[in-house]
Order: sequence, then C-alpha cells, then structure tokens
Amino acid sequence: MSEFKTVNPATGETLKSFSHLAKADVDKALKKAREAYLSAKTKSVADRSSDLKAIAKGLRARKSDLARIMTLEMGKPLKDSLAEVEKSAGTFEFFGEALPEMLKREEVKTTYVRSSIVKDSIGPILAVMPWNFPLWQVTRFAAPAVGIGNPILLKHSDLTAGTAALIGEIFDEVRDGLLFNLRIDHDQAAEAIGDRRCAAVTLTGSAKAGREIAQTAGHHLKKTVLELGGSDAYVVLKDADVEKAAQICADGRMVNNGQSCVAAKRFIVHDSVVETFTKLFEARVRELKMGDPLNEKTSVGSLASKKFQEGLLKQCADIEKAGAKKVFDVDEKFDFKAAGAFFPARGYRVTGAIESAFTEEFFGPVALIFAFETEDEALELANRSIYGLGGAVFSKDVPRAEAFARQMEAGFIAINDQVKSDAHLPFGGVKDSGYGRELSHFGFNEFVNVKTLGFGAV
Repeated sequence: MSEFKTVNPATGETLKSFSHLAKADVDKALKKAREAYLSAKTKSVADRSSDLKAIAKGLRARKSDLARIMTLEMGKPLKDSLAEVEKSAGTFEFFGEALPEMLKREEVKTTYVRSSIVKDSIGPILAVMPWNFPLWQVTRFAAPAVGIGNPILLKHSDLTAGTAALIGEIFDEVRDGLLFNLRIDHDQAAEAIGDRRCAAVTLTGSAKAGREIAQTAGHHLKKTVLELGGSDAYVVLKDADVEKAAQICADGRMVNNGQSCVAAKRFIVHDSVVETFTKLFEARVRELKMGDPLNEKTSVGSLASKKFQEGLLKQCADIEKAGAKKVFDVDEKFDFKAAGAFFPARGYRVTGAIESAFTEEFFGPVALIFAFETEDEALELANRSIYGLGGAVFSKDVPRAEAFARQMEAGFIAINDQVKSDAHLPFGGVKDSGYGRELSHFGFNEFVNVKTLGFGAV
C-alpha cells in the first residue's frame, strides 16, 4: 500500500496522510458493489428518487464542511466551493424529480403482440474523477448513476482525497451500497477496469489519461464516457459589444482559477477591436482579487499544486520563445518561489503559426489572444485546435452568431455568454475532448441497458 498526503496549495502545508487500498480491500469493495447492484435492481423508481433527494439534503447539511475541505485541498475561493455544493445539490434534486420520466417505459407497435422498451441498470461503474471540481464532477456522473441503480466505484484524485472521503460519508448516510470510495493508484484502476464486476468506466481528465482508460476498457469490452481537455475558443466578431464581450471572456478565463476544461482559453478577436478588447480584458482581470482562498473577499485562489504552477510557467516560457508577445501581466514581480501555488493572470498575443496554441491546454489564468480579418480566418483558428469541448461567439447579430457557432467543432457553444454546465443540458466534447455526454437525458442514457421486450400471444 503506497502512502500519500494531501497538501494545501495556497500555503504548502500538509493536510492529511492517506494510503491506497490493499488488493484485498479493493476486491472486497468490488464484491460489495456487485451485491449492491443486484439489490438496487429490486428497488422502485420512487425509492431511488428518494435517495437522490436525500443526497441533495445531505450535501446541503454538510455544505460548510465540504466547501472548506475543497478549498483547502485544491485552492479555489471558498465562495466558489460553496456555490459548487449548492449546484451539486440542485442537480441531485433535478434527477430525483426527472427520474420517473427518464425511466418511462416506451410501447412500440411491431409484429409482436406487444413490444416494450425499458431501461435497466448495467452494474457498478468506475468513475475516475479529477481535482478541479471535486464535488461537481462526481455529481455529473453520480446523480444519474444512482437513479438508474448503478453503484459507483469512485477513484478520485489523490489531491482531493479528503473531499472524496466526505462525499462517501454523505452517500453512506443515505444508503449503503450507493458509492464505494476506491483510494487506488493508476495500476489498481487498470485492474479494476478488467474485473468482470466493473461494468463500465467514466473519466474526466486529460486526453492522455483518456487514451489509456479507453485502451484498457476497450480490451475488456467495457463502455467508456470520456470528458477530457479543452482549449475553448471565444470568438469576438466585428459587430460585437466589445466591452460586454471582454468582461465575459475575462470571467470565463478566470473561472476556478483558470483550471477548468471548459474555461475560455483562446480569444479570437476581429483586428479592428482587438486592442480595445485586450485593454478591457486586462482591466477586468485586475479587478479580481487574488489571495487567501478562505477569505470571502478573494476572487482568485491558487493553482492546485506547485507542480501545476511550474508546468504553466514552462508553457508560458515556451510560447514566448515561439514568438508570442506578452501583452499584460497583473504582477510582473510575483515571487513564484514562495510557498503558495498562486499564478497572477497574464495575456499573450499569439499568431496562427505558434503550434502549441492549438495542441496544448493552458490550465491556469493565461489568455491567448488572436486577431483575425475575415470570419473564415476566425473559424479556421477556432477549429484548428485538437480539442473540441466548448466555445463562444459574440455578435449583436444573433442569427449570424448562431450560423458561425454551428460551424464550430465543439460540444457546447455559448452565444454572447460564457459556457456554463447545467443539469438540463448535455455536456461533452468532440476530437481530443473525448466522447459521450453527461447531464440531461443524454447523459442519463449513457449507462443504461436499453432493453427490448417482445411479447407473443399467450
């Protein structure tokens, strides 16, 4: 059993020590998960709906504890952690209310006397979850999974092991067998995927991790849903409200300290307004106070680890060597050798010749700003990225903006706004951003056995 520690990235202080599970404990969890799956098949829809609503209630009851530990473990401002708990609770309530309709039996006229289509559970599902939204990412998968009757095998990030443990407590208080907290390493996760008691896998993480998971799961004929990286393009057309667009783009870049797959990352702006846009963007990010994540006045906390801070610094150095021009830096004298993993926002003017701007995800508060002359050029810049998770278009001509959005290669495009996940809307990407969907009825249907019943004459 390997040991690891959680660390407060804002201070560098150790929070708690943990150990990965022994092989026998993982086997025990898989056995119990299989038993829980068989038991859940006998539960009524009303019972499972009640479980979802009870989880929502439990999240709200532990809201302060959950928010604090998320902030301590990964550095987001406390007010953002509190909002994450509330959003997650609301999503469990949404699926609790929608469950009867989503599981509704469908009758179809065929050559059978009677034909029905029903939705059944498929079994325990391994959920490999990241640190950046440690509760919300779990919620997006767990809410429909619990409703369907699929037990959750949660392999959370080691960075947020304390958050994972508290999530497990809340689920256990509702009902045993809903969620099994697997504190395992990557090799153990691969073994779990190959176990016949694991029915499928969902991952939110990097494209590299997605390829590894998909390869392992494919070898064992296990279905996967992958929500991977993103390099979202926010396109500001010539007729856009530049002041509004700059504020939305800046807020979209800074969400979760810039550590979001679906954060705004590339800003493709008409050359007639790019200078104005850049000044307004910089002014907005300078308004956002960076500091102690536990302080209610803080808008921007730290990155999740010193390792991520160092990686982002290297990306910035590399893109400067490639020809990018730094156009703003909110704190040029910042001491990156200090204990905390903070990273002041900065922006670069980039050209289409800099390949890393299209092949790398800058996971932090770094804005890449492009200028374009024609809309064809803007579309080419937007779609050249290897990623295709989200994006946005800004224009006073909404039909024109929609027409442009329909040509963008991404799973979610906002028009005159930023991308925001919502329980009612499907969420997921294309290209190296993965496949499959979470949330809404599309996400609900990813891990169901769509079963046909054909009745002959008695």
